[in-house]
This record gives sequence, structure tokens and C-alpha cells, in this order.
Amino acid sequence: MAALDISPPARLAVGKGTAFVVAGHCYHPRERTRALAIQIGDLRQPVDRFRLPRQDVYDSLAEDDPARPHAFRSGFVALLDLDQVDRLRSIELTALLDFAGDLEVRAPLGAIEVEPRTGSPADVAKARFPDAAGPRVAICMATYNPPPELLRRQLDSMREQTHRNWVCLISDDNSDAEMLAALEAEVRGDPRFVLSHGRTRLGYYRNFERALSMAPAEADFVTLCDQDDLWHPAKLERLLDAIGDAQLAYSDARLVSPAGELIAPSYWTERRNNYTNFGSLLLANSVTGAASLFRRELLDDALPFPLELAKPFHDHWLAIVALARGEIAYLDEPLYDYVQHGGAVIGHSEANRRPRPIRQHIRERLRNPTGGSRAVYYYSWYQQLLFAEVLRLRCWEAMTPAKRRTLRRLLSADRTVTGLAWLLGRRARRLWGHDETLDRELFYGSALVRRRAVSLWTLGRRRPNRILPRDESIPPTSDHR
Repeated sequence: MAALDISPPARLAVGKGTAFVVAGHCYHPRERTRALAIQIGDLRQPVDRFRLPRQDVYDSLAEDDPARPHAFRSGFVALLDLDQVDRLRSIELTALLDFAGDLEVRAPLGAIEVEPRTGSPADVAKARFPDAAGPRVAICMATYNPPPELLRRQLDSMREQTHRNWVCLISDDNSDAEMLAALEAEVRGDPRFVLSHGRTRLGYYRNFERALSMAPAEADFVTLCDQDDLWHPAKLERLLDAIGDAQLAYSDARLVSPAGELIAPSYWTERRNNYTNFGSLLLANSVTGAASLFRRELLDDALPFPLELAKPFHDHWLAIVALARGEIAYLDEPLYDYVQHGGAVIGHSEANRRPRPIRQHIRERLRNPTGGSRAVYYYSWYQQLLFAEVLRLRCWEAMTPAKRRTLRRLLSADRTVTGLAWLLGRRARRLWGHDETLDRELFYGSALVRRRAVSLWTLGRRRPNRILPRDESIPPTSDHR
């Protein structure tokens, strides 16, 4: 018996640095699983996390079902690579269960249809850079039902830039007809703007990926743009001056209301900014996409974006690719006004919340041992691992030995005691004022400790124990995508 609770997409573009996560349960009705692997095409990849307790699977069987004891510890989760299967048209996934006595059982898990990698969307016209001096900058803007007044103000601030050699590629995420018509009217007649209307709603993460795929190959630099901010006139010029030999440069920002009223003169009012510590940036982003400008060749490793499992952010992915490849530069100067309103996906207050005292974490765990740890483990943690694994596949050769060591530690945190100790030990950096990770070490670490504790407590068991939480299952995927 085998089934997936977290499945890969039915269609997937496979190539350099492709990975995905699967999770589910599999068991033999009469034998104990000794080892588990997933076969992808002709390749076999071992599964490290298997024989996880699944009380929901156990409870789904009748009390007299002889398979019930083997169903209890039937859970598994795996991070799988697809680097070497890009010439296949369809990929079959098969669970390979290994039992004592050299018995191996194959259980089909479904198939993935392989798509060829494509560049820009088919309807994108060729961007034409103006006859102006200086580096060529591709501005990639993602829109969805943009507020007309704020959009007009943003576009006007782009047209007023002191650096003139730019084009703007706009990926619209299937806006309503009225909003799309207003957007088309705002850019009509200006050859520097190229607008592509997406017919399917993608969400902010994939829409920014689509916008970046529109960046012309002849661009020297790329920058991101939100639909409702306000650029200061020298934004592009100052970032171009600041980038030097770095892969990416970003600036501070003023916080304003939609009416333009000043809320805060700096983005960094509570949390410490970070653009040098690779481990901290892997765990929590501090590089705002709308503040950034980066080299065009960064997209060679950044695109396509890793798959979505929890709630990934495009600017986090771009930032860790940039720091893996080289350095990041920061300009301590607000170069745009960041509009704060209820429609923001993630705002200043969320990104700058104060880390809680460790005693509060412990108190919450004692009161609520589960505390959402299953959702954190299967979705948030594996999204983090997915980012890290794709980064390893694409950027390993470009990374310094110290960065490779940090990446290995993160990838091994659920497999080795030293990796987990590294993750939890990072919390001590708070003693020296390093609070840039928003306590992600404890957020992930508590889920990993709980996973180990539950696995050890149920070791050798063939039925649930009343000490364990009643619902040992994978949370519904729809709640976390």
C-alpha cells in the first residue's frame, strides 16, 4: 500500500537544479520495511525519513486487519533531485520497499509529465533599450489589479529616473479587465514598456518569476519593481554606483501610507539588517526585492524558481543565490517609498517583529507540545530544504568553502546531531545582538526535535500510544500552499 499526501506537480520543467518534495505513507501488509527508496525513471534515490508514525493511516484500517500493525509506522518524506532525467518526456515515480530476506516490493506513486524549458512568455514583444548612456537595466514589474493612482505615481517615478538606459517588463497576473485596461493605458505609446498579460493567476511568487523571465539577454542589470511604491529620482543611479563587484545591491526604504504620509524614515526600525552572514540569510531574508538591483547573469542560476511547498518569497531566493555566488552590497540610504497597506503580502511589521524570549518558546511548547510542529516540519522546513538543495545543485562550484560548509550543515540538520546542534546553537548569536533571523532557528529546531522524539518514542511500536498526540498525520496540503 502506498499513497502520496504531498505530491510533485503533474507537469514540471526539468533541467539544471530541479528538486521536489514528496511525502506520504507506504507499507507491506505482512512485512516490516527495512529500507525505502524512490525510483524516478531509471534512477533510484534513497529515502532517509521513513517509518514515521502515521496514526491516521493506522486508524483508517479495521481493528482485525492484519496490515494494521505495519500501517502505524508507514510515513515517509523525501527531497528528490531530477538533475539527470531531463531527456525523458514522462517520469514514473515508484516506491521501492526493501524487506528482510532480500524481498523488494514496488509500489507506483504516479507520473510527472516533463515540459521543455521555455524563456519569456510567448506573447512578449522584444524590449528596446533607449539610445542612452550607461548600463542597460531591465526593470521587472509584477502587477495584479494595481490601484490606478498608486500605479501612475510609480510609473511616473520610473520615468523621472536620472539613469535613463532602462526598459520595463511588466507581467500582469490576470488582473480584472478594468484594471488591465488602466494599466495598458498608462504604458501605451512608451516603447520602454513591455506588458504581458497572464491568462492564469500565478500568485506573487510565480508572477515575479514570470516577470524575470522577460528580462532581455542584452541587459547588464536587473531590478524588481512593485506596482504601488514610489522611486526616488536617483534610485537606479545610486544602486549602480553601489554594486561594485557584488552580485546584488540593495538600499534602505522609507515607509509611507498610501496617501504618502511618512510612517518611518527607515525599514530597519526593529530587526537587524543582514547581508553578509550566509547562514542567517538562508534561514530568514533581509533583502527586500523592490530595493534590489543585481547582475543579469544571476538569473542563470535563479531561474526557474524552486517549487512551492509552503510560502516562499522571490526576494529571499534571489538574495541567497546572490550571496552564494559572491557578495551583496548595502546602501544605507532610502531610495524609494515603500507603501504600507492591508493588501501587502508581507509588511514591515511582520518582517521586523521582535524575537520572543526563549522562556516564552519553552512555555508554549510545554502547554502545547504539538504546536503546529507537523505543519512546520512537512511544509516550512522542507521548503527551506528545497531552497538549500536547489542552491547546492546550481551554485556549489561558485561557493566558497565556508558557504559550502554552512549549506551542508543546514541540509544535514534533520539527519545528524551536529547539524541540529549547529541550527539550535545559532540562537546564542542573540547574546551579541544578532536578531536578524526572527528566531527561525527555534521555529525549525523545535519541529526537528519533536520529529526525532516521536520517532524514538514509537521505535518498535506497532500501535499508537496515548502519550503521543492523537493526530499523527501530514496536515492538508491546501492549508499550506
